[in-house]
Amino acid sequence: MHMRVAKEKVKVWIYLRNYRLKGFIHIMQGSRLTDSLTAQSRKSDFLPVTDCEIHFPGGQTKKVEFLLVQISSIVMIHQEKE
Repeated sequence: MHMRVAKEKVKVWIYLRNYRLKGFIHIMQGSRLTDSLTAQSRKSDFLPVTDCEIHFPGGQTKKVEFLLVQISSIVMIHQEKE
């Protein structure tokens, strides 16, 4: 029997050194974004992002269904209110 933790899908902008990402991360229901990021960084070096748009410096964009972002490379992250 698998126990699942209820999660909510949160739209975020993630800023990296050379590009920006817009996508969804999945955090524990009712938790704050900062608490979820801290917990994720304790168990993995990577943050999973789904339904992601990669925005490159020249204005190009690319859409991918799934991306793993190295947590140590994140410059800034914020939640986008829908």
